[in-house]
Amino acid sequence: MPYPSVDLSRIRTYPVVRRENLVALDDFILPATPAPPFDNPELAEVAERIVAARRAGRPVIWMFGGHVVKCGLAPVLIDLMERGLVTHLASNGAATIHDFEIAMLGHTSEDVAKSIENGSFGMAEETGANMNRAIRQGARDGLGMGEALGRWLAEDLTSNSPPPSTGEGPGVGADFPHRAHSLLYNAYRLRIPYTVHVAIGTDIIHQHPECDFAATGFATGQDFKIYCASVCDLEGGVFCNFGSSVLGPEVFLKALSIARNLGHPLREITTANFDLVPLEPDYRQPASRDRPEYYYRPKKNIVIRPVSLGGRGYHIAGDHRATIPNLARLVVSGGAGEQRSGGAEEQGSGGAEEQGSRGAGERGRGGAQEIREIRNPQYSTGTMSAIGNLPELSAAFRLLSQAFRTGGTLFICGNGGSFADALHIAGELDKSFLLPRPIPEGHRLRLAAMEGGEVLAGALQRGLRTVALGANPSLASAVENDSPQRGMGFAQELYALARPGDVLLAISTSGRAANVLNAVSVAKALGLGVLALTGQRESRLSAEADVVLRAPATETAEVQGWHIRMYHALCEMLERDAFGGDHPIDRISD
Repeated sequence: MPYPSVDLSRIRTYPVVRRENLVALDDFILPATPAPPFDNPELAEVAERIVAARRAGRPVIWMFGGHVVKCGLAPVLIDLMERGLVTHLASNGAATIHDFEIAMLGHTSEDVAKSIENGSFGMAEETGANMNRAIRQGARDGLGMGEALGRWLAEDLTSNSPPPSTGEGPGVGADFPHRAHSLLYNAYRLRIPYTVHVAIGTDIIHQHPECDFAATGFATGQDFKIYCASVCDLEGGVFCNFGSSVLGPEVFLKALSIARNLGHPLREITTANFDLVPLEPDYRQPASRDRPEYYYRPKKNIVIRPVSLGGRGYHIAGDHRATIPNLARLVVSGGAGEQRSGGAEEQGSGGAEEQGSRGAGERGRGGAQEIREIRNPQYSTGTMSAIGNLPELSAAFRLLSQAFRTGGTLFICGNGGSFADALHIAGELDKSFLLPRPIPEGHRLRLAAMEGGEVLAGALQRGLRTVALGANPSLASAVENDSPQRGMGFAQELYALARPGDVLLAISTSGRAANVLNAVSVAKALGLGVLALTGQRESRLSAEADVVLRAPATETAEVQGWHIRMYHALCEMLERDAFGGDHPIDRISD
């Protein structure tokens, strides 16, 4: 029988405009604001390593707590994102709450000591309602929490939610007039991952009647996987932690273990912890148990343990209002701070307000793709000699590899012979193609405990989640019979099954198949990447796809022959990427 619990639907909230706040936009520090004096020679070393990492195309991850936002430093960090100097943001839930309220109200941070006395602490209606609805809707679409909140700020999804009947304040469903100063909004706009790592019960939105704990758990879990994908690529990069003394160090250490478990050694990385806490001059040495700093998690989990194989860890003690502006000044003056272009709208100083929000399709190709270098694909010389040296093939590999690595699904559609190709590709990816794909040991052990499970475990193979659209004749006939619009079968099935981060492979030898183009439109609206397999001629399909593989032919039969060579090469590359090579965990058990 479950233990007794409280009913959060009985919580009484109040309009946020009644709340007195301690932080406002007038308190914010701008990139042009002169940095206060700060003397620490190691700060320059960290800046040099950030500059070197970005010049080499390696990632820079910023983890931070709520005080970075409360100290008014968001404009400085937004400027670094604009310049391409930060490639991933990660924070606890508190930082997103302050950031969201700044976008909505232009001020944040209530008087906790006063409001905790009467039970009104954290009970502002609009903050909890908007953020929980954003998270719930994002979880439904398969998004992590950071992207879900950024999308809510950028795409006016609040219009689907009726405002409360209080008659006060901005209301649930209001727009966000100050989003130019929001990290969530600008990360979403710039297609930079912002992952949110929460512990249930630590944030005020968990008190709200609309909090959906299942959606919260999914969203922060998805963000953890996205964060791990960035950490997997951290070789030669820099990880900085600003003021997060528990969640930041713990999440980073687990992600680092996952990355190494998955075959990424991460021997040359830079880590830096920024905090008010001073450490002894020999802070890189482990502390004995009788010293208080032994129990200081950032020292162990950021400065020392992650760089035991190589690289260097730093601890910079100081106020964020001094350390962050000075670090930003050093990095920008180091010559790596060119304004980002191409993938995002241009933003001048404080000019994001005038920029339109990014459409889901434009964003859906994966936020880290421009700033993340994925290792060279592996393939056999025989396969490549059959199709020649196609640079587009590497682009297609990167698109698909990124989707599979982050738990995405490949959907494929085509007509006639191209439908047969769709089934063929799914058959190569959903089971072994050229390499053995034994199932994980944990799955094998669980199956072995069941009757006949040992034999089953030995026969099963791991797959790369792939679905050929149109293979369900019952659904196809129902759509054909019920819809007045022809060519809706692929589009309807894709709309029902796909989530942002998935990929659609659209196959059309002419590039003009109406039902395939309908599916492409749905894919772009949902935030999927679109890969086209087509012929030599220009077409609407080749114009709308993110990556295009063109057969050097125009006759249907010849185009299809080239397509087989191309997708066999892709299947081999993806299989070797996912399942090939000597995995370090296998060596441990030898």
